[in-house]
Amino acid sequence: MIEQPAGIHEPVPEREDTLKEYHPAMFANHPFSYIGLGIMLVGGAIGSIAFLVMGNPGAALGCFLAFLFGAVSFGWWKLNVHFRVLTVTEKRTLYRQGILSKRTNEVQHDDVRNIQMDQSFFQRLLGVGDLAVSSSGQDDMEIQIKGIESAQEIVDLIRRYQ
Repeated sequence: MIEQPAGIHEPVPEREDTLKEYHPAMFANHPFSYIGLGIMLVGGAIGSIAFLVMGNPGAALGCFLAFLFGAVSFGWWKLNVHFRVLTVTEKRTLYRQGILSKRTNEVQHDDVRNIQMDQSFFQRLLGVGDLAVSSSGQDDMEIQIKGIESAQEIVDLIRRYQ
């Protein structure tokens, strides 16, 4: 066992509890795209089966391609939303995004200078909003996330632990 020289101590990390994690909304953020992809998935699957039964392989192939495009698009969108996470802890707010490459921004709650929440009429109806957080040491917004659910709840949570 190696002993450390006198006077050198390992810092004891402070415990930090995660209060809540948020992801951007899929349906509430882009309802028409969500419905369109849903129609492609269901319509493509039903159409390809129906046209195969009716003996029209060309139309069945077209419907299958629509289904395939809808499935790939929806899956990629879902994956992107899953890898965009806003985490609020007792001491800081972190925003992580990226599938292959990662990008992380964090703001200590003590340093929060400005919180902006924007909601259009339709965003208010669907319960989502755009959120931006800046600290006292920066001129621009350090954390920006669009279409996040419960935006007002996030603002209140950050202010409570400020």
